[in-house]
Amino acid sequence: MNQQNAVRLSEEIRTYYFELLESLHEMGDIGFTRFKIVFDSLMPIQQEKLKEITGLQFESLLDEGSMISIGLAYHDPIIDFIDSTQNGVTDYSLWNQYAMEYHRLNQTLNRISKDIAVKYRGIPLKATIGGEVGEVRHVSDYFGMVISHRVVAENAGIGWRGKNQLTIHEEFSCALRFASIIVPYPLDWGHQIESKCGNCIACEEVCGFIRNRDMLPDFRENCRRYILFLKSKGIEKDICGKCIKACYRSSRFSDVFSLPL
Repeated sequence: MNQQNAVRLSEEIRTYYFELLESLHEMGDIGFTRFKIVFDSLMPIQQEKLKEITGLQFESLLDEGSMISIGLAYHDPIIDFIDSTQNGVTDYSLWNQYAMEYHRLNQTLNRISKDIAVKYRGIPLKATIGGEVGEVRHVSDYFGMVISHRVVAENAGIGWRGKNQLTIHEEFSCALRFASIIVPYPLDWGHQIESKCGNCIACEEVCGFIRNRDMLPDFRENCRRYILFLKSKGIEKDICGKCIKACYRSSRFSDVFSLPL
């Protein structure tokens, strides 16, 4: 496929995605990157997972394949439910509404990614593997279960990697969920964006794990253990979200970020 056709097909897929979002009253973003770039950026254990998923198509995908990143934004009011307090006491029932929205967005992304995959001869990669946090012994046990949607999104130019290790979008902050689709042809590939966090420490101010990440063996394991604590308080999904709220509400870009109402 020549570049002109790759651009045309990319615009067709982009238009189709935004039409789907409009019909669902959602907002988000989409980007495209080369399959080989994603493969080369993954951990070895995730590379093996990608080989397993693609099977006999793997070699041809290395030559010509692409990956589509689709992101779906949270709605603005839901972000304030994270770590909400009533009379100085954490309101876990309200926080759990954010967890339910997390689940809803993931399920919506899974349906959309399957729809795009069917229409454009692709392989959908689900938004998340949920409900595993209490079944693994260490956060590293996750790595072989999933392909990093953040790696796909960042190579597609959707956002940059923040200090909280989430992908930060220029409009939606890190308050969005991702899924990916593998397709067997070139598209109009995006490029990585350099981090724009600069000296912003909003996520560090609300999370000691992020603030002390360089002194911890793996701060993400501390996150996993904190999520176990939240689940003991009635949070139904594997979430926290405190650093997301801080990035959206308190970061250097808080006047620029905007989520749908």
